[in-house]
Amino acid sequence: MTETQAIFANDVEDGDSGVEPGDASSVSNIEVGSLVEIRRSSIYAHGVVLGHSYMNGRMWHLSLISTGEVIQHVESDVYIEVPRIADRDLALRAGTSATPMDRTETNARVEILKYLREAEREINKAFMVIGRKNAALYPHVRAKHPDEWGSVSLSEAAKLVCDYRPESWPTLFATHKYIMGRPIEFVPHMQSQRLALTYDVRPENHVVKLQRVVDMVRQRSPELEAFIEKARGLILTAREKASESWDEPPSRVVVKDVTFSTDDRTILDVLHLALRRTRSTCIDPFSGVVTSIIKRIGLHAHKMVDDVCLRQFLIEMGEMAPWEDIVTQRKELNLDLTPDEESQRTRDEHALVQRSLSLLRPSRAKGKQPLGLEDFYDRDPVEHLRHDFGSLPVYVIDDVSAEELDDGLSVEPVLNEPGSAWIHVHIADPTVILPPTHIISEAARRMGSSAYFIHRTWPMLPPSLTHDRLSLGSHSRKGEPEPVLTFSFKINAEGSMVDYDVKAGLIRNVKRVDYDSVDRLLGNGGVQFGYPFGAPQTPEISHVPVLESKDVENMRLMDDLTRKFRQRNRQTLNPFVFSAPSGTLVATAKPIRGAPTTPAWNASYYRGFPNLTYQVYSQKTMERGSRLLVADCMKTASRVASRWFAAKGVPMLRRSARPPIALEDNRDIERLLARMDEDGFVDHTELLQTKLHIPPVEYILKPGMHWSMGIPEGEGYVRVTSPLRRYNDLVAHWQIKDVLLRPKASTRPFTPGWLTTYATEVLEYEKLWKHSDRSHRMQWTLMYIKRFLDHPNPPSDRVDPLQSLSAYITESGRKRDLLTNVFQCHIPSLGLPATIITPRTTDIPVGQYVNVRVKDIQVGLKALFMVELCGGA
Repeated sequence: MTETQAIFANDVEDGDSGVEPGDASSVSNIEVGSLVEIRRSSIYAHGVVLGHSYMNGRMWHLSLISTGEVIQHVESDVYIEVPRIADRDLALRAGTSATPMDRTETNARVEILKYLREAEREINKAFMVIGRKNAALYPHVRAKHPDEWGSVSLSEAAKLVCDYRPESWPTLFATHKYIMGRPIEFVPHMQSQRLALTYDVRPENHVVKLQRVVDMVRQRSPELEAFIEKARGLILTAREKASESWDEPPSRVVVKDVTFSTDDRTILDVLHLALRRTRSTCIDPFSGVVTSIIKRIGLHAHKMVDDVCLRQFLIEMGEMAPWEDIVTQRKELNLDLTPDEESQRTRDEHALVQRSLSLLRPSRAKGKQPLGLEDFYDRDPVEHLRHDFGSLPVYVIDDVSAEELDDGLSVEPVLNEPGSAWIHVHIADPTVILPPTHIISEAARRMGSSAYFIHRTWPMLPPSLTHDRLSLGSHSRKGEPEPVLTFSFKINAEGSMVDYDVKAGLIRNVKRVDYDSVDRLLGNGGVQFGYPFGAPQTPEISHVPVLESKDVENMRLMDDLTRKFRQRNRQTLNPFVFSAPSGTLVATAKPIRGAPTTPAWNASYYRGFPNLTYQVYSQKTMERGSRLLVADCMKTASRVASRWFAAKGVPMLRRSARPPIALEDNRDIERLLARMDEDGFVDHTELLQTKLHIPPVEYILKPGMHWSMGIPEGEGYVRVTSPLRRYNDLVAHWQIKDVLLRPKASTRPFTPGWLTTYATEVLEYEKLWKHSDRSHRMQWTLMYIKRFLDHPNPPSDRVDPLQSLSAYITESGRKRDLLTNVFQCHIPSLGLPATIITPRTTDIPVGQYVNVRVKDIQVGLKALFMVELCGGA
């Protein structure tokens, strides 16, 4: 393997590491025969895609580059492409092995290299044209406000830097090369540059400050020397205070007699900017100044000055809290990091809600005037169609700490049909007041969903609207009926769904109860979380309402019906389910505040750490008791919605997933099916030892199969149960309301064309939030474990789960360097993935358990857990 091949094969971008089966990133959209530019670190090359390979749950691309090498790389390494630069049949004849296997492959590669080298000549000619024009792009595309980011598309940039055929593919490639050569001014799209073909433009002040600090470093200016001396004193003080306050609650102490000058603040601002997630495929314009400054301070013993070292430096300078969350600071998430009580965005949202409520004018409804951007519905659009459920008990079952209550359950036995009953899934109805045209709705679309993190929650809809008017229970507290959308299904004695209905409803008898209380009432055990570092000392207080014997009977009936339906359902597709244990942290109190979001002019240091509980769970341990009851009802409501839309002939997006595909041996699927337990779960290690491709989730218009949920082709699955926290569900609610109001209409608010376009948007959001959540939980769990290991005076009686760790191998070993290999593994007791570094001669099969011990924990922009073998398998 050449050096170039090793770089692309080993280093995987954060967005693509740990790809789970069924991720959208596990499928390729790059055609064989396409011309691509691939980048990794400072290396870039042009190539032609020869084929694809599915390994370790990840899709790899194999491209022939102009040196004659075949490079194995991931999709995110591709920055720009031209489809079908070479004939598909020619590319397929070239093969994908490192060297040609026969004369046919050799001849095909020679032909492709001719195409490739001609393409590179065209790109270089276009680049020379751009150079002769010598146009400065940055001044024309930066944002007007010096502290705001801008953006520019590749096509717009090409027109500004080149007059000759700016729309041609050589000019676009050359313009891309021009932009990538200016990392101080431009940043490529973080998630999918190839699809977006858009670049972020750095704020003017960021560029000016960086250049100022670069000049300070080059000139060894007195201002920099003064900063270095001040920093040494602050870091030593911070270390002393951190050690003596290890077990204290978190706090920030301002050092009133130490202030920062304007130059100090400029240096600190640049170091903050340097701790921003960038793609490993890009040159980092901050690395030089960061390395120079931290090395000259001389108090950090890291082998290299990287993001791990920089994070520690900023913590010890009082610029970041030791528990500061890095993931939620990512620009692409666009989260307001200011505490709610200080946030201008939150104040503006609240003012908007109050303004919209004050604009409610019944007179406008009579005149049928169009709604403005700040107009709520004057009256409930389907008020006259609502079914009143009267005194029927509705059970809102959720976690004690749940912030958005959007679903409740009720049950009605069918007279004269023993064993049959209707289950009603009542969903909070924000569309009773919120139209799709409102500014709040547009903001919800941009966010996609509520964001739940360990330290803080960012709701999709304004809390002042959700808590006071939309969340289930908000009307009951005022003695008013709750408007809901109800998805009902009738289950017979054999466990079959024999009827269904969707209606707008009113509920009047809401009873909130938490999962654990229901589990105790039903005596079904409930969920047992793992607590490797000890169970929480202050358990959550249960919401136990006054429940009558009839309530317990109702819950038992729903539990029995859903169990029968689940068993009956398994007879249709009989899918297997797998999940690795996952680790997370539970905060005693939220939100957990980090450092101030505005620059501080006084120095500070931090004491203590938040009170957190380390928790391990899996899908298998979670889908039990009342949680399984609620989950089954929500899934069934989504199936009902799909059936209802299909019966009405109304378009709607359905979440679909095809069954696994055996890549080598068809008996792999049969073996897994034979090893399922009674609930359909298979051991994760069993799955890893098979060669299966799990097709990615899709959003489609037709009622397609959702294999893992046991939903057959022709039925489909429409998400409708979380409109307070998912925009996709809001869309379904608006569409349902339109059908209820205009059952015979030929057009709908959301057309097939709009929905198809929106499907791509949904998948991108889901991928972004899924990867962010995974990175976030990895950061926090490893912060917790590192703090556990670094405790200056650990209690003698503390539980130490790190003494004996067992892991199973999840990926085949890869070459790390001349002397070592790396294996990816999973540690079930901690619920964490880790990396094992071994001698080159080591070979461990996928799925095998090995004993490991902690070697190193690195918490920076990306959190890494390194372990080493300690004997025994």
